[in-house]
Amino acid sequence: MKDVMLEQHYRHLQHLEAAINACALSVNLDAAECITTLNPRMANALQQPPELTTGRYFRELLLPADEKQWVRIWQQLQTGQSIQEQICFLLHDGNTQLWLESAIYPVMGNDGRLQECLLVGLDITDRKLPELRVMEDEQYFRQILENLPVGLQQFEPDGTCVEMNSRQRQIWGPQHAFLNNPEYKWLQDPFYRLNGLARMFEEARDTGKTLKREILLNYAEKNYGNVTRLFPLYYEATIFPVTDRHSRMANYFLILDDITEKKVAEISLQKSERLLDNIIENLPIGYIQFDNFGFIRRINQTQRFFFNSPHPAARRNFNVMNDDLATRFELDKLFLRALEEGKPLRVEKKIDFSQDERWTTVGREVYFDLTVFPVIEPVDKEMIVVALVNDITDKKVQELENIKNQEFLLQTGEIGKIGGWEMDLDTEEVRWSYESYKIHDVEPDTPVNYRTAMSFFSPESQPVLEGLVKQCIETGKPFDAQLTIISAKQQTKRVRCIGQPGYDNGRHTRLFGVVQDVTEQSAIREALTRNTELMRLFFDTVDMGYAAMEKDGKLNFLNQKAEKMIGQKVEMGSNIFEVFPKLSGTVFYARLQECIQQQQSQSFGIYFPKPDKWYDFLLTPMEDGGISVFMRDITESRKMQKDLRKANDQLSNLNKNLVNQNKQLEDFAHITSHNLRAPIANLRALMQMHNEASSQQERELYLGMLHEVIKKIDETLNDLVEVVQIRKDVNVEKEKLLFAERVQKVKDILLVDIETSNIKITYDFEQAPQIEYPRVYLDSILQNFITNAIRYRSPEREPELHLQTFRENDYIVLTVQDNGIGIDMERFGNKLFGFRKTFHRNKDAKGIGLFITKTQVEAMGGSIKAESRPGQGTKFIITFRPE
Repeated sequence: MKDVMLEQHYRHLQHLEAAINACALSVNLDAAECITTLNPRMANALQQPPELTTGRYFRELLLPADEKQWVRIWQQLQTGQSIQEQICFLLHDGNTQLWLESAIYPVMGNDGRLQECLLVGLDITDRKLPELRVMEDEQYFRQILENLPVGLQQFEPDGTCVEMNSRQRQIWGPQHAFLNNPEYKWLQDPFYRLNGLARMFEEARDTGKTLKREILLNYAEKNYGNVTRLFPLYYEATIFPVTDRHSRMANYFLILDDITEKKVAEISLQKSERLLDNIIENLPIGYIQFDNFGFIRRINQTQRFFFNSPHPAARRNFNVMNDDLATRFELDKLFLRALEEGKPLRVEKKIDFSQDERWTTVGREVYFDLTVFPVIEPVDKEMIVVALVNDITDKKVQELENIKNQEFLLQTGEIGKIGGWEMDLDTEEVRWSYESYKIHDVEPDTPVNYRTAMSFFSPESQPVLEGLVKQCIETGKPFDAQLTIISAKQQTKRVRCIGQPGYDNGRHTRLFGVVQDVTEQSAIREALTRNTELMRLFFDTVDMGYAAMEKDGKLNFLNQKAEKMIGQKVEMGSNIFEVFPKLSGTVFYARLQECIQQQQSQSFGIYFPKPDKWYDFLLTPMEDGGISVFMRDITESRKMQKDLRKANDQLSNLNKNLVNQNKQLEDFAHITSHNLRAPIANLRALMQMHNEASSQQERELYLGMLHEVIKKIDETLNDLVEVVQIRKDVNVEKEKLLFAERVQKVKDILLVDIETSNIKITYDFEQAPQIEYPRVYLDSILQNFITNAIRYRSPEREPELHLQTFRENDYIVLTVQDNGIGIDMERFGNKLFGFRKTFHRNKDAKGIGLFITKTQVEAMGGSIKAESRPGQGTKFIITFRPE
């Protein structure tokens, strides 16, 4: 009976194992986490046959994705606890996930230690991965909604708030009932019924439509000292429904987008338009608006009252382009000028309205200050012309005063260099205006933060400014201080730094202010203080003239040096232009006006021809409104500078000549040693042979050969002397020469050779017809090229030579191309312009022509090169240095 029960139990276990193997993955692990057995489904998942997995470390084949989870599970198994969890494993490639709904059963030994465990799991990967993706997508979209730049809030159909993002919570504020009162019934809130938000929600709920409107959501407080002001906050509200899977309205969403700035700008624009319309209508001067055809579109009431103009319907046919009165006084031309030039035109017109009573009953001569200017209409983008008409008949005297005041304002209206700055207290990022970058000598748009901005201040100024900034942040107290900075270009500057706190919705969020470069003012102020003290103590001992005077030239003080320069004793109260009449007609008066108007020192020099004197002047404004005048006699210094400049020029020219002569000597020594070595060796050998000759006839033969060698040496020396002379005479006289004339001159000289060779010479000098050059050099260059073309012509074709000039940048280039026998440039290119170098067996070739041509070109700062191939002619390219 017992055996039967065991047999049944064994069969039951077999059935259980078969069921597990059919639907689950199972693996047995020993205490060292090594695989002892596994079923086929687990082997198939591992893609390994069972015999290759037995005894291997479990994590080599099936790595837990969550290491901490597996460590915890293994610790629980050590205590004998069974585990039921979802576990993710990474398969052999390290990327493929295997999710198991796992049950792990430990088998404990008699000593209470873990001997082995059985892991049985159902593969839930296909179900788990979509769930994880859904969770990731939900988290992803939740992050997007949470970080939207607009507010988003979810409601149930009855108006109950379900959820909102951080921007929406920021819009409502931490004290709002949405955040503090779960029972809050906002649809009954009187404020939201008044501003329309509640009715908008109800309408969207009743109609199922998406609604979008601009609403005044709430107000914000801003403090200005002891004054608190309320500012409206405008938002664009969008409410839309969301249906469930049964197409029922399940939830409603509210989107709030801050449009306060835009709305305030629109309201401001509307106010500006109404204000502009009101201003135009009530201008104290006449306003007439024409279309681009010349018809009147609008007249303000001042113009109507002034001219007693008829009703607009009666003016409809008036056109400035064909009206008799308008054309008589050239108003039509003024209209056209305004359209064509596209800029305001201001003229004075004298019009006799007694000659035309159709459009006005003025009936008299009227003087107008007429301003006409074109304007592009912002809506229709059409060009219109506006005329501002001012009656100045009785205001001529006042006009002169106005002109005078206008000139004064133009002269004194220049403002010192002032730049703006702003710092965000949360990020410590700093924004500078263009002038601030300029003051700090930093390239515009360079990123700046608090630390980099503070680094420009000198070591003495940094702690001062840091203390002021800290005090402003903590207490809101503005600051104004003069400090020292060291700019990016290492320039020390004195700046005035002003700052004050900035608030957003009552929160201190920023600092802003201005920085002004007061280096010049500080320097002038310090210089004035110093000079005042020095004047009191040493005004009669300084080695320069000094005068203190009023703006009109009245003298209050002169030192002895100044009186000596003027040449006479001067009484106080005299005018400087009367006691020093030589100043009249100089720049002194103009610089004096600049000093007065700009309140800046002016330094300049003046030469007085009659006494042949140079004076340096320095005009400096004083704190009491007067002007300090410093004068210094610099005649001797000027003359010394002139003499020194002349000596430097002479020394420079001498140095150039010495360098040139040294180069000539080096070249001459090289050429002489190279070209005379062989002839002299021949002379020595012939002399020895002459002395050793046994007969008179033999000695006479050697004497004849000596004569020929000496003749060749003489020719070589003459050629070298000519080359040296060319290099030496760098200051040869230049003149303007026409290429065509010089070519004809050379052709006349070589007439016989040209006729005999039958060479065809053509040229094109149209692009660069003339050059400033030594005539003897240019003729020599042209003659050498024409002679070479004749000498080295090809017997296979009629000889031709073409000359052409053109400009290349500032240089003049001459090309000379023939169709002669050509030169092998690979063999002889580096020797082409050498002394006594020949490359053909022409009996007339001496190898000196091209060398002299190159010497002449380079002596005048030019260059020469050649392009040639055997049998295809040669092209010479000469580049003349520009003058």
